[in-house]
Amino acid sequence: MQVLSRVVVILGVLVTLGAVFLLFKNVIDINQLHAVANANRGQDYPSPTNNVLLMTALALVGGFLAGLGVRLAPRRSAPH
Repeated sequence: MQVLSRVVVILGVLVTLGAVFLLFKNVIDINQLHAVANANRGQDYPSPTNNVLLMTALALVGGFLAGLGVRLAPRRSAPH
């Protein structure tokens, strides 16, 4: 069970780090879209909504997996 716990924690941390990367990427993309939308009001640009929803889902799954992995870690009993 200790191996499974470590694998789940590592997977959860990796997914969370991926979500953080997407967060920063989305912030840059949204700022660029805002600048372009103000400059060219006549053109249609893709909405970053799907990327934001993907990032939110990845952060949720990553946090859940990390918490699950920590919960599965073996407990050490207190010395008597």
